[in-house]
Amino acid sequence: MAELKGILKITGKFKGLSFYEMNGKIIVRTPGGFDGEKIRNDAKYVNVRNNAAEFGRCSQFGGRLRRALQPFVKDLNDHQIHGRMAKMLHQVMKHDKQSEKGKRSVLCGLQAMEGRAELASFVWNQREGNNCRYDFEKRMLYFDHIPAGSIKSLVTLRFIHPDGGEGSLEYLESIFEVVLPCAEFSVPEHACFADVEEAMLKFALIRFYDAKGQLLSRKTAVVVG
Repeated sequence: MAELKGILKITGKFKGLSFYEMNGKIIVRTPGGFDGEKIRNDAKYVNVRNNAAEFGRCSQFGGRLRRALQPFVKDLNDHQIHGRMAKMLHQVMKHDKQSEKGKRSVLCGLQAMEGRAELASFVWNQREGNNCRYDFEKRMLYFDHIPAGSIKSLVTLRFIHPDGGEGSLEYLESIFEVVLPCAEFSVPEHACFADVEEAMLKFALIRFYDAKGQLLSRKTAVVVG
């Protein structure tokens, strides 16, 4: 990087050099950045290509999962949820031991117990933490903390196909109302349970309402089975 001195004031590009103003001075430097052709074909950039391919698959899966979980993810009103999910899904993808680097996927990572554990431990609502738990085998919902002013909750059990759909992942669901306060709730049998497959992702999505029937903002709980 060099500083241009004298009466000449120029910005832009000229003969392979870039001229721009910074702090009242004209700075001269050679253009930087990556050579796209080299990144696509040069053997030295194989790791860059592999990382980009895996990041793309994580982003695509994350987008489809967020759409499958609407409107509950929107209820959280967390502007960092996209980045936090991407980081979590990248960790899930690392548990794909059957694919070589560059070809790993979230879907294969979720087939491993460790990958499922990464998803299950993710804190969806940072403001409230994990204040609800759900035992999918016993069909028991536990309220460790109830938001102030809440007199009822609507519990949506959503069973998501991790490899289904195009715009979003396909799912089955059932909805139950719970009168609060209560420490635990036994979910009754539902017809959709018979169609739930082992590979499905299991979510309990819990919204809280006040005495006027208004949804309590940012209190929504997301529990993964």
